[in-house]
Amino acid sequence: MERVPAAAVELVSTDPVERVRRLKREPGRDLWLIGGAGLARSLHTEIDRLVVKLAPLTIGAGVPLFSREAEFNPAVWDLTDHHALAGGALFLTYDRTRPQDHPTP
Repeated sequence: MERVPAAAVELVSTDPVERVRRLKREPGRDLWLIGGAGLARSLHTEIDRLVVKLAPLTIGAGVPLFSREAEFNPAVWDLTDHHALAGGALFLTYDRTRPQDHPTP
């Protein structure tokens, strides 16, 4: 992508982890990560909240949220909200409540 689609959007071509860490130190609102499993893998230690949309009728077998190389620990997340739409989609919100090195059950 060569141009920014909106003023509130920033395209990052440098180290995404360092950019997210700098943004988290600045005052302001939430950061919204949009990218594939590879980007999620590189940032998984910096993510504080996951909002997952499940649409089983359209996705079929599903796509991994993080690439298989990510050291993703499900024990650090708690389901904090959920919302079902009339069409069958489900939004699940998970918040990181423990450090990444928390033991997996």
